[in-house]
Amino acid sequence: MTEPDPTRVVIDCDTGVDDAMAILYGLLAPGVDVVGLTCVWGNCAVELATANTLRLLEVADRPGIPVAMGAARSMLGPAPTYAGGVHGLDGQGNTGLPPPTLLPARQSAAELIVELAHRHPNELTLVPVGPLTNIAAALLLDPSIARLYKRCVLMGGSFLVPGNASKFGEANVWHDPEAAQIVFDAGWPLTAVGLDVTHKVRLTQELLDELRESGSPAAVHLHRITDLYMTRYAARWGKRECAMHDALALGIAEDPTIATHAPTVRVDVELTGTHTRGMTVGDFRGRAPAENANCVVPLEVDGDRFVDRWASVIRSQAG
Repeated sequence: MTEPDPTRVVIDCDTGVDDAMAILYGLLAPGVDVVGLTCVWGNCAVELATANTLRLLEVADRPGIPVAMGAARSMLGPAPTYAGGVHGLDGQGNTGLPPPTLLPARQSAAELIVELAHRHPNELTLVPVGPLTNIAAALLLDPSIARLYKRCVLMGGSFLVPGNASKFGEANVWHDPEAAQIVFDAGWPLTAVGLDVTHKVRLTQELLDELRESGSPAAVHLHRITDLYMTRYAARWGKRECAMHDALALGIAEDPTIATHAPTVRVDVELTGTHTRGMTVGDFRGRAPAENANCVVPLEVDGDRFVDRWASVIRSQAG
């Protein structure tokens, strides 16, 4: 029985700790082919996100993949604020890692997103796991990419659960609601992997320690950068385990069957509400017109199966 072709992806990231979990998985998984990486502001400044991403290519020994730097702030919102208390001021747990030796591509993130769509029409899945500013910019630059990407699987939104950046807003959508609405309106096959499921899929300290002992460079790196992230989640959940937000989105992009309950509904982003700006509003009514639906929203996932697969891939680098 032949193995299926790998899922070819472009990952748009604001590389903090959970982004690193996703990117290293993508770089090492036989079922994923990372064609390009684009970087955006969010967990940290875009310059740091770009450096962190280039460093991950070095950890995985995949230096040939283009990495492009993109937006430094939202389309219309205020000056950016970053998640230094969660991901560290450097986006990598305040670990003070050395600068990467690799350099970013010359084109912008939006330009690379457009270029890769035309170079590989109907072959690529776009996986945004940060604020959606780069994706909106690419759509404004060339709306045809919504027909050229096979689908878009983003990490973002909170539908039937509270937000994390505000009472109702999940960070990636809340940081740039206008950009998010452009992405939801683009007309492409879209999946939004939100807090409804990402908070259920967790990496434990015990598993992280076990992976480090394997000697895998990816596992050693992740163990090093995750201490602060684990500590913040421990304060919230009472035990040292953390959400694998971005890795789960990439996992569902690779294997949609990980999502065991995922209705297709109409999703819009609240742009004007005093208390609800940045909220993802999904119409889950059974009587909602099917023709208006624009997004698959996973509400239940096989988290254990994904974590086992993720750990096996990270461990595999030990040889």
